Amino acid sequence: MLGGVILSPLILGFLTPNDTLKIFSQFGIIMLMLLSGLLTDFHAFEEQKFKSMVVGLLGVLFSMSLIFSTLYLLGYSMITSLFISVILSNTAVEVCARILMKKNISKRVHAIIMGASFVDDIIAVFLIGMVGSMALGEEVTPEFLAFTSAKLILFIAISLVLVPYFMERFGVIDHLIGSGPQREKLLLTFTFLFAILFAIIAQYSGLQSIIGAYIAGLIIGKWGSKVGPLLKRRIAYEDLVDDIEPISHALFTPLFFGFVGLQLGSILSTFAMTMGVVVIVVTLSTMAILGKFFGCGIGSWLFKIPKVEAGYIGIAMGGRGALELILLSIAYDKGIIDGEMFAAVIIVTLVTVIATPILLLLYEKKFRAYL
Repeated sequence: MLGGVILSPLILGFLTPNDTLKIFSQFGIIMLMLLSGLLTDFHAFEEQKFKSMVVGLLGVLFSMSLIFSTLYLLGYSMITSLFISVILSNTAVEVCARILMKKNISKRVHAIIMGASFVDDIIAVFLIGMVGSMALGEEVTPEFLAFTSAKLILFIAISLVLVPYFMERFGVIDHLIGSGPQREKLLLTFTFLFAILFAIIAQYSGLQSIIGAYIAGLIIGKWGSKVGPLLKRRIAYEDLVDDIEPISHALFTPLFFGFVGLQLGSILSTFAMTMGVVVIVVTLSTMAILGKFFGCGIGSWLFKIPKVEAGYIGIAMGGRGALELILLSIAYDKGIIDGEMFAAVIIVTLVTVIATPILLLLYEKKFRAYL
């Protein structure tokens, strides 16, 4: 991300965001979420799903409350305060996935964080749809709410319940593995296409494409976690991860975060830094981090998770990501926010992405014996 900022018009001016880089970055984020889903312990995910729902919900509510009340007290309109609070209440699943990829933490904590960020994204997408409609003057009727809710619930239910059931019953993935190494590469091709298909379906269902890719990884991971004859499933699954992981870490993940940095640098180069922007950035960054820390931390503590682990979960949920850039561009074009707020929230997004792994590192050093 820092590399993207340096190459952007803000500093060196070697690159500007373009459609080619955007396509590669989008594929990169799909690869990252696919790999994250594959590496998520599905049994732990299922065991912690209720905890994840509560942790994710409280994280959103605490963040929204702090940010909305802060902006409203600073004199911003109700709709602007509401829109920004909804945007900044969202934890980026892709940021959590990348941060946790190399962390040596318990499966329970990992599952809660990924599950909570997954739930968080679904809640955020729903709220953004509601607030966006209000901001654009559309009437949010009970029928609209019911239709949006039913669409999201139906997608999740079909993806995590019906699809795995029928794939298991008819042995869809089992037919893709065999005795030879070339035969097993069919599973790699199928996994890529499966992730892209789910990303497209999620997009048309009103969710983000990254949610679809993550669910596709969960489905394949669930299949690989079941014991089959002669451990063929487990061997094929581990070969699949070994094929995807290196190229994801070496190429696609850096492309995505580099493009985000390039976007940030390009946008920031068009705005002058004023004292007003600095005050808003410091205030919103503090509220965004504290909202997740207390909301998710308290949610974890309610389930009698040790305080040290609860604090770790609260910090890990602090990162924001690419979704904010898309939403901010729409809000700015529609006149919901001004240039000063636009620049400030862009910087807040960058601050949370950089601060989260640093805070986790400091937290780990202090409480290493308890994690």
